[in-house]
Amino acid sequence: MSRYRQVVRFLFAVIFIGGGIAHFVMGRTMPDGYAVFGDTALIPGLGAVWDSFVMPNIGWLTILTGIFEIACGLGLLSRQFVRIAATLIIGFLIFITILGYGFPAEGFISDLISNRLITIVMVLLVLPLALTGMPKNEATADRQ
Repeated sequence: MSRYRQVVRFLFAVIFIGGGIAHFVMGRTMPDGYAVFGDTALIPGLGAVWDSFVMPNIGWLTILTGIFEIACGLGLLSRQFVRIAATLIIGFLIFITILGYGFPAEGFISDLISNRLITIVMVLLVLPLALTGMPKNEATADRQ
């Protein structure tokens, strides 16, 4: 499991640090690109909240999202914050699963594949880190 943890920690750290940087850039250069996310929300009314609150405030929300994602990525790279970072990542991914990616889809299966499957897989990959964090023996092995 040690090799699995190392690979997942590094992979998700890169994904989240890169995602945070992308939010900084996209929030400044293409803020309207975020509008489609509200179109695939599973919870009734979430799309309306997206349109009425998120989009008018997308500038500062992308900055917060960028900071959040970078902090999660750095947390995975540290030994002491792995469990916290992984738990926050899972919460974020569950929100994205509920929100969807804004890809048009006809029917449940198409929507699942287009807007939700990748985040479900990501949750399953990072779940072991949230459940057990960094066992002492692995933390010691990382220092050597």
